[in-house]
Amino acid sequence: MPNILSPLFADILLGLMYLMLAAAVGVTVFSVVRGFRNRRQGADVVNGVPAGKIGWTVVAALFLCLCLTFLFGSSAPVKTNGVWYADTFWLKVADMFIFTSIIFILGCFVSAIVSRFRS
Repeated sequence: MPNILSPLFADILLGLMYLMLAAAVGVTVFSVVRGFRNRRQGADVVNGVPAGKIGWTVVAALFLCLCLTFLFGSSAPVKTNGVWYADTFWLKVADMFIFTSIIFILGCFVSAIVSRFRS
């Protein structure tokens, strides 16, 4: 006897995943628009810390890191579930996100350690 609930269950899960993705994109766009609208036009110095410069430096570093990790990412085919996957663009995109995440996580650890010893 075939299980007729499996395709229905998979469709429901896919629908919920698309709904969650749309909600995440919507909240992100709302947050960015609200942040730009409420931003002061001053020097963005908070308690002697140049928060504006730090924010723009992080954005520039993220963009640069994404570009460099995409360029230097591997495009070697990968065997997945017995099938070779050889789409160069998506292999490089996967490497880009993995290595950028690793670099930024290590950067957070280093900055936390440096901040701890400076204060």
